[in-house]
Amino acid sequence: MKKARIIFAVLLLGCAACVHSPPSYRGGGTNLDPVTYTSYQCPNLSGRYEGVGVLVDGDPTAKQAATKRRMSDVFPYRDATQGQAVLDASRASDGRYMAPTFAQVKMDGRLARIFLHFPDGKSIEFASSFEDKTKFVCTGESGLVSWGGESAEGRSEFGPNRSDSFVALRLDSEGNLLLERRMQVHMSLRLGGIPTGTAKYFAIYRFKRLP
Repeated sequence: MKKARIIFAVLLLGCAACVHSPPSYRGGGTNLDPVTYTSYQCPNLSGRYEGVGVLVDGDPTAKQAATKRRMSDVFPYRDATQGQAVLDASRASDGRYMAPTFAQVKMDGRLARIFLHFPDGKSIEFASSFEDKTKFVCTGESGLVSWGGESAEGRSEFGPNRSDSFVALRLDSEGNLLLERRMQVHMSLRLGGIPTGTAKYFAIYRFKRLP
């Protein structure tokens, strides 16, 4: 049972905003209010980074089962088709999926172009946009860009649940790229919809800047 819960938590944390962001980013609680930051610029995340990031902080589940993150899972995709194209490019001749060896990020305002290079010599480029200010919040040149919000309701073996997520990108003092992911799953019983608690997950990954 414990192993099943760990796998479930990793899937939730890993899939939060992994293809595209929710329709809107709702402020409130500890989330940033998009209205407050509509005139702020995004941080310039341009640079060359290692293709795999390492966990620098996280909840017990992340520390046990999600200690690394691929650069191909960092920037939001426009849609599922774009995400599938990147996944196909990462597939090796033996069917395995490769992590990028390094990534080049070029930002221009709220637009980012990501170049991924794989061990077998293949590469792919895709565009990631933060232009929709109802989805993406930028807090200034030295700040972060974040997205998230409420997700669709789901069900577990015990009853219905709903979740909200927060994803943020920023640079640390040494110019490394930091990816922060947080998720809350609000659970309730099948009968009566009585709340049974909230499970909280978080993970912060560092992608080292390369010369």
